Formats: sequence, C-alpha cells, structure tokens
Amino acid sequence: MRDLFATLPDEPAPPMPAGYLDTVLTLGRRSARRRRIGTAAVWAVVVLLLAVLVVPGVQLPVQTAAPSTKPSLPDRFAGYSMLTSTVAKAPPGRAVALYGYGNGETFNMFQSLVVGADGETYRRVDAMEDRSRPSALLAPDGTRVLLGDDRGATGDLILVDLTTGKRRSIPLGAPVGVRLLAWSPDGRHVAYSAGPLTGSGEFGTVNVVEAEVARTGTLRLLDLSTGRSTEVPAIRPAWTAAFAPDSRRLAVQVGQKAHLIDLDGHEYGSVQITAGRELAANVAWSPDGRFLATVPWLYDGPFNGTTGGDTGHGTFLWKVGNVEFVPVTGASTPPAPVQDVVQLLGWRSAGSVVVATINAAGHASLAEVQLGSGTRRTMSRFDTGHNCELGMQSCQVFDLQLATGLVPDLTVRHAGRPQRGPWPAALTIPVATVVPAAALLLWRRMRRT
Repeated sequence: MRDLFATLPDEPAPPMPAGYLDTVLTLGRRSARRRRIGTAAVWAVVVLLLAVLVVPGVQLPVQTAAPSTKPSLPDRFAGYSMLTSTVAKAPPGRAVALYGYGNGETFNMFQSLVVGADGETYRRVDAMEDRSRPSALLAPDGTRVLLGDDRGATGDLILVDLTTGKRRSIPLGAPVGVRLLAWSPDGRHVAYSAGPLTGSGEFGTVNVVEAEVARTGTLRLLDLSTGRSTEVPAIRPAWTAAFAPDSRRLAVQVGQKAHLIDLDGHEYGSVQITAGRELAANVAWSPDGRFLATVPWLYDGPFNGTTGGDTGHGTFLWKVGNVEFVPVTGASTPPAPVQDVVQLLGWRSAGSVVVATINAAGHASLAEVQLGSGTRRTMSRFDTGHNCELGMQSCQVFDLQLATGLVPDLTVRHAGRPQRGPWPAALTIPVATVVPAAALLLWRRMRRT
C-alpha cells in the first residue's frame, strides 16, 4: 500500500468551491432538525392516539356533577354502541330516560340504557343485564331504578342508585312472581303485583312471569324508606296502576274497573274503564287529579282478570293507538282523545302530555301534545339506523320510560357527543399495548432511515 501511494502524483488537493463548508453545515443542521421534528411528530401522534383511544377507556375517579337547574332531553338519542359503560363502573347521575335498545334478528344484542338529564351521558344498567333485562321502573326524579326478575319467582327487588352505582336488595319474603306497576311522585312508595307461579323452573321468555302475575297477582305497596311491603288482598288481580299527584292515593285496575284506594288499602271509589282499554301504566293520573288516561291493550281480546291482554314488556314500540281520558268524578268533562300515540310517557302540565310516536318508516320520536287542540311539537328522535347487530339490522326501542317528575320542567338540548364512560378492560388493555408498541417500531424505523 505504501508503494502504491508512493506512485501517486504529489499534487495539492483541488480547492473546494466557495461556500462549500457553509453549505455542508447548513445541510447537516437541516437533516438533524428533520430527524428531531420527525421524532417529535411520531410521539405527538402517539400521545394523540392515546388521548383519543385509550383515555376514554380508562376509569378515573369521577365526582358526579351537581344537577343543573333544569333537566333536559337530547333532541336526538345516540345510536347503538358496544363501548357504552355501565352504571356500576361509572355512575351517570340522574337520568331523564330508561329504555331498551337493540335488535335480536340474528344475534341477541340488546342494551338497557339510561340517559343523563344533565348531559350527554349514556350508561348500561348492568343490574338489569344480570337479570336478563327484566321489567323495571325509573324513579320520578331519575336517580334510581327498581327492578324485579322475569326469570321466575324472586325473593327480592333490586334498587339501583344512579348517582353512586350501588345496589340495594329489598327482601320480599317467600319467592314470588313480581310485576312492577307504579312509583309515587314523592319517590317513597312503589305499587307492584305479586303472586305464586304455576310454572316450574326458569321461563324461556321475558313476558311469561308478568303475564301470569297480571292474571293472578295481589296488589302490594312497598315503602322504600323502610323496605316493608303491605299486601292489599281485596285488589286482585292487579293489572295496572298509577299514583295520584299527591302520592297518597292510587288507581289500580282490576278487570275493567279502576279501584281508587289510599296507602292503607282502603277503597273510597272506583272508575269504570272502557272494554279493551287499560290505565296508562304509571302515568295515568293527570296532574290536576281530575282524569285518568287510558290506552288500548297491546293485543286485542277479552280480559276478565284471567285471560286476554298483554303487558307489552320486551315488545318493540310499534302499535299506534289513542289516549282517552275518563273523569275521576262525574263532574269533569274529559279532553278529546290524543290520536296516533304509541305510548303515553308523562304529563308536562294538566293541559299537555309527552308521547312516543312512530312513523311509517319505523322511526320513533317523542312529542309534546297540547290537549284539546292536538298541537304537536317534536322533542326528540331515536337513532334507528342500521348500526345494530354489527351493522346488519336496524335498532329498535322498547320498555321506554321518562323520569315523570322531571317531565314538567324538561327543556330540549342539542345532542352533543355521547359520553359513554370507560371502555371494557378487554378492549382498553389491548389498545393501550398495541398503540405504544406500533409507535415505537415506527420511531425506530425512522431513526434507521
């Protein structure tokens, strides 16, 4: 090698072009800046992905915000999502609505949901899912849900606190079949029907327990403050019921007669109900105490306390009928019937009601109707698009209730982004693992390049 280099001409190196060193330093600095910017961009993307994907799925200590002055209803209910968290994991606070949502054409993909009265909060009522979505009642103030058990005879009712997520068991004594009827406006008492079941073992459908108890059950009044139930043997079989505005009286339908009783079970009057009709469950009594609202049976047929009729629990909103009013006393002239109603949901005032309606395309909505004039104002709509059952079926609504005590003060809010709470751990953990790993691999590849 020395000999080889010795043969090279001993000439000085050619001079570098003018400004060459400055150009090289500039390009070097530019390359270093690009590498730093690229690295920063990769980590910015990582942080953004973590914020968008992982943070919503992480359960953080949350203090439930104080209710706003006015409860509100979204102008559009959010669509179906399997990422909706539960009441137990993330208590939603007071709710404006409780309803079933989903479809079961191919897969049984149903959810029991509550919607916040003070924001875009959606939660699954996991206590209901644990009992195969039984019939339930939403408290008038929207803070609690009471549920029975449609799988067979039960020895307790479950009271779910929506502000804390906690459950309370209310013993019933010997196991009985239960049908929940009505919740008093002051939130203290619940009327339900209970009776022995002739069937054995677990029932295959959610409607069997309610239907049998409706034909054989005896009225009971539950005092939630003490957990004690008082049986009213004379009111049997109790079909449907509604409390008076003062919470001290209630109307209970047996056959085609509504018995008017007080909290001690003493009857002081009765109202005849037209054949083929029943009291609007839980919401029949008008705020001024003058009228009882009635609706058609879900299915036509005779009902004499032992046959016919149907509870409608677990049935999609579909049958359009009308709401008729009967006076509690003969001195009052009832308003004209409200036409084209799927379900009566509550009273805004003595002169207006909130109803569920459905159009020819099967889309459900909520509307306020002025009694007498029949004037309607749409308050909210349900998203019934084809996003259920993995996008193969339209979504359907059933077992819809509003927090009746909030209805008079309801405002309508523009529906924002749904707040569904923390994701399930089965989804959060893989996302939290895969996203940083992918970002690290991308960063190392860019660094080599």
